[in-house]
Amino acid sequence: QHYFIQSNLSQRMSCCPPISHPFLDNAEYKCKGSVEKVDDLELYVAGSGDKCVIWNYDIFGFNGGRTRQNVDLLAEHGFMVILPDYYRGGFITPTDPGLVDFIKKYTYDVLEPDVNRVLSFAKSRGAKTFGSLGTCWGSYLVLKYSSFPDFKGGVSIHPSHSNICKAVEDSEENLLKNITCKQLFMPAGNDHENTKSGGLGDQILKDNLTIEDFPDMMHGWSMRGDLADPKIKRDVDRAVNLYLNFFKSNL
Repeated sequence: QHYFIQSNLSQRMSCCPPISHPFLDNAEYKCKGSVEKVDDLELYVAGSGDKCVIWNYDIFGFNGGRTRQNVDLLAEHGFMVILPDYYRGGFITPTDPGLVDFIKKYTYDVLEPDVNRVLSFAKSRGAKTFGSLGTCWGSYLVLKYSSFPDFKGGVSIHPSHSNICKAVEDSEENLLKNITCKQLFMPAGNDHENTKSGGLGDQILKDNLTIEDFPDMMHGWSMRGDLADPKIKRDVDRAVNLYLNFFKSNL
């Protein structure tokens, strides 16, 4: 396996731990959904129905890794799944010296108009009940969406909201306290302690949070890990089954 290693500066406010899976080129995958547009916001949309999951991507953006492949997979199980391009075609590698400035650009004040666009679009397509899923950077938005009344569940895979909150000067504690629906965290072995058993999420959310640990995995494994590695394949399959069962049970 190849991993990236960050500078000390980036580590303090990065979306990713110091050793994480790098960008994965999954260009050979044939997408099953379509790209729609609301104002200047592109949305990758797959599936249909009144149960909608908003998928919030990692730092590698709209075309990163197996993100769209997972959106399609979830859609095949009876959900409308929407992947918004909050970065407007952008992304950044976590070893880039501009990483912290990139993350700081996306405060919730900046993201909120897009959140409203996404929800309006989903409701116009017939969505009535919602869930959200986020990987890495995207877990920050899972926590935000999970405070809204129409949301019934949120899933965070190798979540990075603890560091994102520091970077954008938001309160992780308040975000967690505002959540009103069931949550599932799937931290990798090197993810932030706040996302693990006994951490801040566990302390605040209590029975509303299920934590499924992936101690053998490095951050980023679900979307960017090499499936030729049997341990990664095993845990990718486990994560997929967990999020499918979670949304089937809660939406």
